[in-house]
Amino acid sequence: MHRWAIAVDMVVVFAFVVIGREDHGYVSGITDYARVSAPFVAALVLTSAAMRSWERPLSARVGALVGVGTVVIGMVLRKFVWGDGTAFPFVVITFVFIVVGFVAWRLIAALVLRAAKRTVAGDV
Repeated sequence: MHRWAIAVDMVVVFAFVVIGREDHGYVSGITDYARVSAPFVAALVLTSAAMRSWERPLSARVGALVGVGTVVIGMVLRKFVWGDGTAFPFVVITFVFIVVGFVAWRLIAALVLRAAKRTVAGDV
């Protein structure tokens, strides 16, 4: 599972970008989605490496910390490197979506794996 954790986090980031752009009625192509998601993907990679998230990929705490780092670093990159906006409501919505998303999938995966282990062990 540890190899897939960052990929699932990226799915959360991409879902956020797609939902946001569609909700605002932007006409978007793949390059638009890539441009908007790029600062957050870069921040996710940096934060995951700094946190060594592969050591505890299903930890909700790790998910929360990687999520916070992804949003904070992503917003800094978005503003100062990409030159895009960081309005307060956007920051709040990004924070909630990313952090909740990163934690939620980990909690669900941990529950599913525990249930599967119980089933295999015959403890049902």
